[in-house]
Amino acid sequence: MKKNIVLLSSHSRESAAKEKQYRAAADALGLAVADYPDAGTLGVFACSDFRSVDAANLAALHQVAGPEVLATTIATQKSLAYRFLAQRGFSTLWAHAPLRVEDLRLDLPYAIIVKPDKGSGSFAEHPWAYQRYDSLRHFHDWLAERQLLEAFLAYQNDPNSWYGRYLTMEYIGDSDIYTAAAVAGPDGVAVYEGGRLRFTRDTLQCEWMLLGERHANHDQITQMIQALYDVGLRQSVIYIQCVEKDGQLCAIDINLRPGTMPDRAFHGLGLPYYQAALAYMLGMTASLDFSWNAPYVGIRRVVLPLEHGRRKASFGEGCISLIGELAYDSGRPFDLGHAWPMFAVSGGDALHCAQLAESLVGNMRLSPLAEI
Repeated sequence: MKKNIVLLSSHSRESAAKEKQYRAAADALGLAVADYPDAGTLGVFACSDFRSVDAANLAALHQVAGPEVLATTIATQKSLAYRFLAQRGFSTLWAHAPLRVEDLRLDLPYAIIVKPDKGSGSFAEHPWAYQRYDSLRHFHDWLAERQLLEAFLAYQNDPNSWYGRYLTMEYIGDSDIYTAAAVAGPDGVAVYEGGRLRFTRDTLQCEWMLLGERHANHDQITQMIQALYDVGLRQSVIYIQCVEKDGQLCAIDINLRPGTMPDRAFHGLGLPYYQAALAYMLGMTASLDFSWNAPYVGIRRVVLPLEHGRRKASFGEGCISLIGELAYDSGRPFDLGHAWPMFAVSGGDALHCAQLAESLVGNMRLSPLAEI
């Protein structure tokens, strides 16, 4: 019986792209991809955060090596992850899932953002999600003015099982986001990436990722990754985003998959990330055989107003196109994986990468394609 892996995906372009890359990596390693675990299965891997707990449960059911179910549940649910990190001495931001109107009337000295507890990416189906509010009371008043207060509380007490309740969370508006990415194998964890992200202020979408530019306290994120590994988060990608508060880094998101932007860069730059990661997660190699092609890699997403249909983006010279054919279906508003143009630049100078990227955005051209 040929050795194999099992892949679990969701119904999105991003998940389909990850599954395609995992399949190619498995083939390169001489492995098959099975629909369900059997005696030859070496691992079960999720191609979407929404399937991570499913993958851990399926691996445990068939006694296949994989991450502990409890560790995976902690990592994929923000409220649990924040408490876990706080208990281990890391700085965290205030967060709470309101259940009663009184919960929305607390006097807090900071702005908040509203996020789904188990959300992945930056989309949620309700109008209050992924927005900033001046205070918790401001959020209460915003809901009341739009006659959404009753709907919000009704949802909170009967939430969607995929997204969970909404968290009201302290918002740090003057910090970039700092990241670290790692691959956890059966006997160790390899941190291979650190970077800085810039988000749009209106739509809260990541528009610029500069890999290679690390925060002075980058080791704090590495220690968070190690803490998750120590409680059983193994045979997994681990990607953590943090903001800075009072000189300390506070986790805001944990993903058990590569982000959309580096994922596209792996493919566009011809880097065998998935093969290296899969081999390391399965214990086929003692170390993670992966590195970026330059000291700095900049990934620029051009966040434009969403338009239903397909368009083509043309960039100037000096970059690698990562998403040149845009596709957005207004009937599937959660599926933003190919909604905006994206390209990569690289080199030995961080400032040059940033300046080159902005000049390319200024020269970008869009043209229509056939309808979806």
